[in-house]
Amino acid sequence: MTKKRFNMKKYIEPIIHILFWGIGYFLILNYTATIGDFRKESGPYWLAIGFGMFMNQIVFYVTAFFLVPKFLRLKKIKALIIFLLGGFILINLFESSIDYGYLVNFFSSASESFVVYLIYNSVISFFILLVALSYALIKYWIQNEKLKRVLLEEKLSTEMAFLKSKINPHFLFNVLNSFYAKSLKHNVPELADEIAKLAELMRYMVYETNEDKVALEKEIHHLKNFIQVYQLRIAEEDDVFINFVVKGAVNAVKISPMLLIPFVENAIKHGIDPKTKSIINISIKVEQKKLYFEVTNTMHQRAYGLGDESSGFGLANLKKRLSILYPNTYTLETKEEKGYFISLLILQLDK
Repeated sequence: MTKKRFNMKKYIEPIIHILFWGIGYFLILNYTATIGDFRKESGPYWLAIGFGMFMNQIVFYVTAFFLVPKFLRLKKIKALIIFLLGGFILINLFESSIDYGYLVNFFSSASESFVVYLIYNSVISFFILLVALSYALIKYWIQNEKLKRVLLEEKLSTEMAFLKSKINPHFLFNVLNSFYAKSLKHNVPELADEIAKLAELMRYMVYETNEDKVALEKEIHHLKNFIQVYQLRIAEEDDVFINFVVKGAVNAVKISPMLLIPFVENAIKHGIDPKTKSIINISIKVEQKKLYFEVTNTMHQRAYGLGDESSGFGLANLKKRLSILYPNTYTLETKEEKGYFISLLILQLDK
């Protein structure tokens, strides 16, 4: 029976936060105790100071853990600045109003104006805001570096697996070119066209996927080639229908290569049975800087399709890849409805 090791790393950050705020609260309490005109007998002064600390914590955590990460991922810097300025003004007005109505009771010099409290709170909040921004930016940079390392490791492992392959891709392309030439020579244009599509499909998979991003148009063209090559396996009498619809400005955006093909592979593998009516509907739409990709297929008890477990990534691996390539900027939904399996992917696009 193996014992789980105690992982100290995951507790370091919370401990640092607790120590930071605990020490800060302790120092402020001790400082106020040394002020000559500070009247502790006026009430629970620690509660007033605790309220100020609480407001500063709101500024810090909302900025560092919500606003900055969210808007940086969406690359909306102007919106982030507007939110920070608006929040800074509102929270200081609110805190100063509470302080002016309550904290004034603790001081003998009760004639201090609201503006004095506003300036004091603004200076403190501005400092906390700078610390929160620095913290969030450093953390965002570290997370990006980790993602880059993961992607690099995956790319290297893929390249190593490819290099270990016994068949040289150039050899395969040469063979396909020979077949293409022979089919034209023997006046079989349909076969030549099919060989050309297969060669184009392989060329995209071998060479284009080395890029971090490819034009969405290329990915769509690859999907159509894939479907056309697959349809060679379908007999004319088989009741199989594959529909492909594209809407929006697909020529103006880029996505990670080979990202959409697993959905189509999955639909073909589980949605086609030559003995019964099989339907696959594929829809791609670009709208308001978002990609909507939906694949709907009939569900059959018996799988026909590709018939090869290694041909698809699988939904679990696909989700993992999406989390690496599009962290918190994608939505993936799958459901079964009235005999159909529906997959919907929504991506926030970078134009």
